[in-house]
Amino acid sequence: MPRLPRLSLAIMAPLCLTLLYLCLIGAEFFYEKSQKQEQVAESQLAQIRQQMFRLQHIVSEALAVQDIDRISQEVSLAATDLDLMVMVLVDPASNIRYANHLVWQGSRASQVIDGYDVLRHQQTIAADKPWVQINPQRLSIQAYYPVSHKGIPRYGDINLIYLEYDLSGSYSRALQQLQQRFMQIWGGGAVFILLFLMVFHYIGVRPLRQLLRLARAAKLDALGQPVAMASLEVARLQEYIHTTEQRLQRALKQLRDSEQRWLFAVEGSQTGIWDWQITTGEVFLSDRWKEMLGFAPRDVKNEYGAWESRLHPDDKEAVIGRLQNYLNGESEVYESRHRLMHRQGHYIWVLDRGMVVEWQPDGRPARLIGSQRDVSEDVRNQQAVAHQANHDALTNLANRRAVMDALYEFQQASGAGLPRMGALLMIDLDNFKLINDALGHHHGDRLLIQVAARLSGFFNGNALVSRLGGDEFAIMVLDLATNEQQASQQALQLGVELRQLLARSFQLSDQTINVSASVGICLFDNHHMHEPSQLLRRADMAMYEAKDSGRNGCALYDDALEDKATENLWLQNELRHAIEREQLSLVFQPIYNRDGELVCCEALCRWYHPERGPISPAQFIPVAEECGLILNIGHWVLLEVCRTIKAMEAKGTPMPAVAVNISARHFNQSDFAERLIALLKAQSVSPKQIELELTEYALLSNLSVISERMQHLRRAGFSIAIDDFGTGYSSLSYLQSLPLSRLKLDAAFVGRIGTEAGDAIVRAIVEMGHSLDLQVVAEGVETELQQQYLSLLECDFFQGYLLGKPMSASLLVADKRDASISA
Repeated sequence: MPRLPRLSLAIMAPLCLTLLYLCLIGAEFFYEKSQKQEQVAESQLAQIRQQMFRLQHIVSEALAVQDIDRISQEVSLAATDLDLMVMVLVDPASNIRYANHLVWQGSRASQVIDGYDVLRHQQTIAADKPWVQINPQRLSIQAYYPVSHKGIPRYGDINLIYLEYDLSGSYSRALQQLQQRFMQIWGGGAVFILLFLMVFHYIGVRPLRQLLRLARAAKLDALGQPVAMASLEVARLQEYIHTTEQRLQRALKQLRDSEQRWLFAVEGSQTGIWDWQITTGEVFLSDRWKEMLGFAPRDVKNEYGAWESRLHPDDKEAVIGRLQNYLNGESEVYESRHRLMHRQGHYIWVLDRGMVVEWQPDGRPARLIGSQRDVSEDVRNQQAVAHQANHDALTNLANRRAVMDALYEFQQASGAGLPRMGALLMIDLDNFKLINDALGHHHGDRLLIQVAARLSGFFNGNALVSRLGGDEFAIMVLDLATNEQQASQQALQLGVELRQLLARSFQLSDQTINVSASVGICLFDNHHMHEPSQLLRRADMAMYEAKDSGRNGCALYDDALEDKATENLWLQNELRHAIEREQLSLVFQPIYNRDGELVCCEALCRWYHPERGPISPAQFIPVAEECGLILNIGHWVLLEVCRTIKAMEAKGTPMPAVAVNISARHFNQSDFAERLIALLKAQSVSPKQIELELTEYALLSNLSVISERMQHLRRAGFSIAIDDFGTGYSSLSYLQSLPLSRLKLDAAFVGRIGTEAGDAIVRAIVEMGHSLDLQVVAEGVETELQQQYLSLLECDFFQGYLLGKPMSASLLVADKRDASISA
């Protein structure tokens, strides 16, 4: 394609500016010319109307008194106007009675006057209304004016005045004036353009030419010096060229260094290099490429056939097809594992990779460079390939596909041989999502790897241990007892052992993590056909049953779980509308100190369904946690607590501080503190009237972020307590750096008071809390023995059915007032 000539900026800029100026001035000239012509035409049209109106009346009056001389005088007077082309007075038969040219008198108007129209004449007389129009083709004004006879018969008399006025003369005079004015404008503009171009050349073209000379000479030092009188853009261009030149020099040095390293790496590696010039068919084969096939450097010709002729017959079609697909753009990379014939006659497996580095002008590949590596040892290990397809990448356990295949193979043997029983155990780590979100995916993956290692080490060859995804593991165990009852007992015992196995602490960096697991079990045999997906679903349902039973448990599938799954779905759907339908309510359980004084209360959520009646929090709270509705419920509880506090204050019976349970998901939202403070401010409730109760799961996050969020809340006036202490996963070292107010001893530990182990655990937790300057609240106090033992340990506060059941706000305040009166 021929190269188009390029003009200098010193020529292009004046040329473009001049053309632009001429276009603008020309457009303005023609626009003003059009406007001027319209003005001239309108002006002449107004004069014609005035003259014709006057002439119309004169002719009418003269005809009325038969003053013929006056009509001749008016026509002769009008004829003195040189631009008047035609003025005639005609009768109904179109005969000219009077004319500005005497030769026309007595003639037919349609025969001697070009612009006259008989039809227009008749229409004007019929309408008895003047007709005036500018004729752009004739550059004239044409006028038809009827003549009134004031009662005298019209026949044989003058009834129309026809006039045609020439506009060309007026147009010419206006155009001459316009041309004179534009000649002055063009002259002034030319001087302005000349001055502008001189300045542009000095501050624009001259610095660019100087910069071009320096760039051609590649004088780095001179390029770094500023050009005199250069504009900001030129200065930046100079800086960019200078920087680019420096980068180019560094890149050239790096390229030379890289080339030397590449040559060293190629010579020292076990990879052969090939370079194929597609257009000529020439192929460069490195010495290592030839050595890989047992040849000396000069034993193989550098041509395409040297490679193609050594392809294994079974691989040749596929390899060439992949290469052609890559060259046609149907695949993004060229990579092929195939066999090549060795000099000794056997075949070796090679991994061939290549990429296009040059293209022809029509877009087709022109040059291909690639590498070749001997992978015979890898290909011999076919089990590694199958391992990748059927195993989890993170834990190296079997994946879902492997489990499905194993169950399918077992089901294919249905009815054959002796009865065989097996079990599918579904294991899910309790609250793993919270751990993953809090500690990060990296630590979550490390925990999964350790869990997988424990499970793999626990079983021998009679079980398939797999990871289905996330924190779900599945174990397929075969050859259990042939009796279904015995097989169930064995599977349940195995589930207990697995929970105990996973209950041992895990070490992640400097953190000790304790987890629990829920295990679902589904039995199967070789005499009943079940789809693998159905067995997995049943095991999954049993696992969720274990979670619903309080987590850290085992559950065996039975048909009742189908109804349970339906029930959970119903709970989830109904819970979505419970708030808007005003089915939720709050009750408050009092908390007393050692002196029996009411110091606080805990807000508890209750759900009364119009059809089902009261629904236990143990049923709907886990469902809310699972489907995410816990955020809406938590916000409603906070808002309802504030409304209750304000309502009781309005009655003159203020409530004590209210402890509100905050879910870990709610607390770990980045804007939780700000939204909570804004909510209390909007409700005019002091933060000192609210105590936030967090489970230990909420602490499983970035310690600095949690500490900063708690400090923010404490500065705002909130009190913060750890609820159900001792049942979570968090490290006890967290308590030393978090601004907590209280620890709430879980009711499960209080319930064990009276046993040696239970007393020891409670004593340790109370003493630890006091050593950290934290108040300790005992939950679930239901017997005098428990209260006495806790009082002996100097536990600070008590909460439980022994002291007070959950009640309404009114009863709580009344109970507080009664206690004050008794005191």
